[in-house]
Amino acid sequence: MIPIMNKANQKTIRRNTSQRDLVLDAVCKGNHLSAREIFELVSAKKRMSFGTVYRNLQILEEEGEIVAIKTDPELLHYDRRLERHHHLHCRKCGKVFDVFVPYRPEFDIEAAQESGFIIDSHAITFEGLCGVCQNIR
Repeated sequence: MIPIMNKANQKTIRRNTSQRDLVLDAVCKGNHLSAREIFELVSAKKRMSFGTVYRNLQILEEEGEIVAIKTDPELLHYDRRLERHHHLHCRKCGKVFDVFVPYRPEFDIEAAQESGFIIDSHAITFEGLCGVCQNIR
Protein backbone atom coordinates (compact mmCIF):
# COMPACT_ATOMS: atom_id res chain seq x y z
CA MET A 1 0.00 0.00 0.00
CA ILE A 2 1.19 3.49 -0.84
CA PRO A 3 0.48 6.49 1.44
CA ILE A 4 -0.37 9.69 -0.45
CA MET A 5 -1.65 13.11 0.49
CA ASN A 6 -5.15 14.02 -0.66
CA LYS A 7 -6.30 17.55 -1.49
CA ALA A 8 -6.93 18.28 2.20
CA ASN A 9 -3.33 17.24 3.00
CA GLN A 10 -4.57 14.13 4.76
CA LYS A 11 -2.80 10.84 4.23
CA THR A 12 -4.76 8.30 2.28
CA ILE A 13 -3.71 4.77 1.46
CA ARG A 14 -3.72 3.51 -2.11
CA ARG A 15 -3.38 -0.15 -2.80
CA ASN A 16 -0.86 -1.39 -5.26
CA THR A 17 -2.83 -3.28 -7.88
CA SER A 18 -1.84 -5.82 -10.50
CA GLN A 19 -3.27 -3.45 -13.10
CA ARG A 20 -1.03 -0.59 -11.93
CA ASP A 21 1.95 -2.95 -11.88
CA LEU A 22 1.24 -3.93 -15.51
CA VAL A 23 0.97 -0.27 -16.54
CA LEU A 24 4.22 0.62 -14.78
CA ASP A 25 5.94 -2.39 -16.35
CA ALA A 26 4.82 -1.23 -19.82
CA VAL A 27 6.20 2.27 -19.15
CA CYS A 28 9.51 0.75 -17.99
CA LYS A 29 9.85 -1.52 -21.02
CA GLY A 30 8.76 1.05 -23.57
CA ASN A 31 10.45 4.19 -24.76
CA HIS A 32 8.33 7.26 -24.00
CA LEU A 33 5.10 5.53 -24.95
CA SER A 34 1.73 7.26 -25.27
CA ALA A 35 -1.27 6.14 -23.22
CA ARG A 36 -2.67 4.40 -26.32
CA GLU A 37 0.58 2.45 -26.86
CA ILE A 38 0.67 1.48 -23.18
CA PHE A 39 -2.97 0.36 -23.42
CA GLU A 40 -2.12 -1.88 -26.40
CA LEU A 41 0.78 -3.50 -24.52
CA VAL A 42 -1.19 -4.01 -21.32
CA SER A 43 -4.41 -5.23 -22.90
CA ALA A 44 -2.44 -7.94 -24.73
CA LYS A 45 -1.65 -9.40 -21.27
CA LYS A 46 -4.81 -8.64 -19.32
CA ARG A 47 -8.29 -7.41 -20.17
CA MET A 48 -8.31 -3.75 -19.17
CA SER A 49 -10.13 -0.66 -20.43
CA PHE A 50 -8.35 2.39 -21.78
CA GLY A 51 -9.86 4.41 -18.92
CA THR A 52 -8.28 2.08 -16.37
CA VAL A 53 -4.88 2.38 -18.04
CA TYR A 54 -5.18 6.17 -18.18
CA ARG A 55 -6.29 6.41 -14.52
CA ASN A 56 -3.34 4.28 -13.45
CA LEU A 57 -0.96 6.48 -15.48
CA GLN A 58 -2.33 9.52 -13.65
CA ILE A 59 -1.90 7.80 -10.27
CA LEU A 60 1.67 6.75 -11.10
CA GLU A 61 2.46 10.31 -12.14
CA GLU A 62 0.92 11.74 -8.94
CA GLU A 63 2.98 9.29 -6.89
CA GLY A 64 6.18 10.32 -8.66
CA GLU A 65 6.75 6.91 -10.25
CA ILE A 66 6.65 8.24 -13.85
CA VAL A 67 6.85 11.57 -15.65
CA ALA A 68 4.41 12.76 -18.30
CA ILE A 69 6.03 14.48 -21.28
CA LYS A 70 3.81 16.87 -23.20
CA THR A 71 4.91 17.08 -26.83
CA ASP A 72 1.55 17.94 -28.31
CA PRO A 73 -1.49 19.67 -26.77
CA GLU A 74 -3.45 16.43 -26.99
CA LEU A 75 -0.82 13.73 -26.44
CA LEU A 76 1.31 12.78 -23.46
CA HIS A 77 4.20 10.34 -23.46
CA TYR A 78 5.30 8.63 -20.25
CA ASP A 79 8.85 8.24 -18.96
CA ARG A 80 10.18 6.14 -16.09
CA ARG A 81 13.45 8.06 -15.97
CA LEU A 82 12.81 10.47 -13.10
CA GLU A 83 16.00 12.49 -12.92
CA ARG A 84 15.82 15.84 -14.69
CA HIS A 85 16.66 15.53 -18.36
CA HIS A 86 15.59 16.79 -21.78
CA HIS A 87 13.87 15.22 -24.78
CA LEU A 88 13.80 15.18 -28.56
CA HIS A 89 10.44 15.00 -30.35
CA CYS A 90 10.16 13.99 -34.00
CA ARG A 91 7.53 16.16 -35.66
CA LYS A 92 6.92 13.57 -38.36
CA CYS A 93 6.54 10.21 -36.56
CA GLY A 94 5.78 11.65 -33.09
CA LYS A 95 8.35 9.54 -31.22
CA VAL A 96 10.11 10.96 -28.16
CA PHE A 97 13.74 10.28 -27.24
CA ASP A 98 16.04 11.22 -24.37
CA VAL A 99 18.79 13.67 -25.27
CA PHE A 100 21.89 13.65 -23.13
CA VAL A 101 22.45 17.39 -22.87
CA PRO A 102 23.25 18.48 -19.30
CA TYR A 103 20.34 19.79 -17.26
CA ARG A 104 21.11 23.42 -16.41
CA PRO A 105 19.64 24.50 -13.04
CA GLU A 106 20.83 28.06 -13.71
CA PHE A 107 17.96 28.34 -16.23
CA ASP A 108 15.57 28.09 -13.27
CA ILE A 109 17.33 30.97 -11.51
CA GLU A 110 17.39 33.16 -14.64
CA ALA A 111 13.73 32.51 -15.41
CA ALA A 112 12.76 33.22 -11.78
CA GLN A 113 14.64 36.51 -11.80
CA GLU A 114 13.05 37.51 -15.10
CA SER A 115 9.49 36.49 -14.22
CA GLY A 116 9.14 36.73 -10.45
CA PHE A 117 7.98 33.09 -10.39
CA ILE A 118 9.24 30.59 -7.84
CA ILE A 119 10.68 27.96 -10.17
CA ASP A 120 11.79 24.51 -9.11
CA SER A 121 12.49 22.88 -12.47
CA HIS A 122 12.18 23.13 -16.22
CA ALA A 123 11.77 20.75 -19.14
CA ILE A 124 13.10 21.30 -22.63
CA THR A 125 11.82 19.38 -25.63
CA PHE A 126 13.75 19.86 -28.85
CA GLU A 127 11.67 19.52 -32.02
CA GLY A 128 12.88 18.16 -35.36
CA LEU A 129 13.12 15.03 -37.49
CA CYS A 130 14.58 11.76 -36.21
CA GLY A 131 17.12 9.83 -38.28
CA VAL A 132 14.51 7.47 -39.71
CA CYS A 133 12.17 10.28 -40.80
CA GLN A 134 15.06 12.26 -42.35
CA ASN A 135 15.64 9.33 -44.70
CA ILE A 136 11.95 9.07 -45.64
CA ARG A 137 11.59 12.65 -46.87
